[in-house]
Amino acid sequence: MIMEQPIPIHIKDHINPKHVLMDFIYTILISTLIAAFLTYTGITTKSFIMNLIVSQSFGLSFCSIITFLLWIFNPEKTASLIFIVVIGIASGTLIGLQVGSFVLRQIFSITLGQAEKSLFQVIILAITFGMTATYFFYSRSRLEVSKELIQEERIKRLSSEKEALEANLRLLQAQIEPHFLFNTLSNVLSLIDSNPARGKSMLVDLIHYLRTSLSRTFPDRITLDQELGMIKAYLNIQKIRMGERLRFKIELPDEIRKHPFPPMLLQPLVENALKHGLEPKMEGGEIMVKAMEEDNLIRVEVIDTGLGFGSFEKTGVGLGNVRERIKLLYGEKGRFIVEETNTGGVRAIIEVPKQ
Repeated sequence: MIMEQPIPIHIKDHINPKHVLMDFIYTILISTLIAAFLTYTGITTKSFIMNLIVSQSFGLSFCSIITFLLWIFNPEKTASLIFIVVIGIASGTLIGLQVGSFVLRQIFSITLGQAEKSLFQVIILAITFGMTATYFFYSRSRLEVSKELIQEERIKRLSSEKEALEANLRLLQAQIEPHFLFNTLSNVLSLIDSNPARGKSMLVDLIHYLRTSLSRTFPDRITLDQELGMIKAYLNIQKIRMGERLRFKIELPDEIRKHPFPPMLLQPLVENALKHGLEPKMEGGEIMVKAMEEDNLIRVEVIDTGLGFGSFEKTGVGLGNVRERIKLLYGEKGRFIVEETNTGGVRAIIEVPKQ
C-alpha cells in the first residue's frame, strides 16, 4: 500500500492574485518558446503564428484548469495533487484542442486536422507540454516555500537572539541601579543626625527619582528628555550632599528632546565623574551634560572639571556596562569615547545613530 505524503507546499498560500498572475505570465512565455521550437525544428508544418496559437491554447487551458482545481479542492496529500494534475492535463488537452481549432478556423479558415499529419501527434505534444509546465510550476512553488521556511527560521533565530540581548541588557542595567540606590541611602542615613532637613530633602528627591525610574522599568527606549530628567534628579540628590562643591548644567535642544534613547545609559558616566573627578577635588567642580545632533548621529557629552585621568575609573563596572550596552544595541554604529579635556577634566562621549 502506498501511503499518501503531505504536500511540501501551501496550496492556499500559492493561490493568490500575485502568484496566479505570475503563473500565467510564465505560461505565456513557455508557450511562446515551445511554438518557436516547433517552428524551428519543423516538427509541425504550421507557421510560427499558427504554432503560437495552438501552444498558447494548450498552455493557458492547462494553467487555468489546474489553478481552478487547486483552489477548489486544496489538496493536502501528494497523491491528491497528482490526481488533480492528471485531470487538469486531460481536461486542458481537450479544451485546448477545441480553443486552438476554433481560433485557427476563425483566423486562417483551416481546421487543426488539416494542418497536422496526425492529431495524435498534437495530443502527445500537448500532454508533454502540460507535464513539463506542471513540473516547472511545482518546482518553483517548492523553491518559494523553501525560501519561506528559511526566512521563518531566520526570524526565529533573530527572535531568540533578541530575547538573549534583552536579557543581557536588563542584567547590565540591574547592576547599575542598586549601586546608586545603596550609596544614596547611606548618604541619607548619615544626614539624619547631622542635618535632618537636608536628609529629608535628599529622601524626597530619591523618592521622586525612584518613582520616575520604576514607571519606565519595562521600556527598551525612553526619550532623551526623560533620560536627562533622571540625570537632573540624580544631580540634585548629589548636590544636597556636596553643597557648593557641585555645580551642574544640562543642555538639550528642543528638536531632539523626544528622540529615543536607552535608559540609564548616562547615569554611570555622571556618577563616575562625581566619584573620581569632583569628590577627590577639594573645591569640587562642574559637570556639564549636553546633547546635540550631528549629521545622522545623536551625540551626548558628559564633561567634568575634575582631576582628569589620574583618578578616573576607565575600566570599572559602570563604564564597562555602558560600553557593552552600546555594542549590543548599535554594533559598529554606536561609539563610546572617553578623553581628557584641555582644562584637565574628562569628557565622556556617547554617539548613537539617529535612525
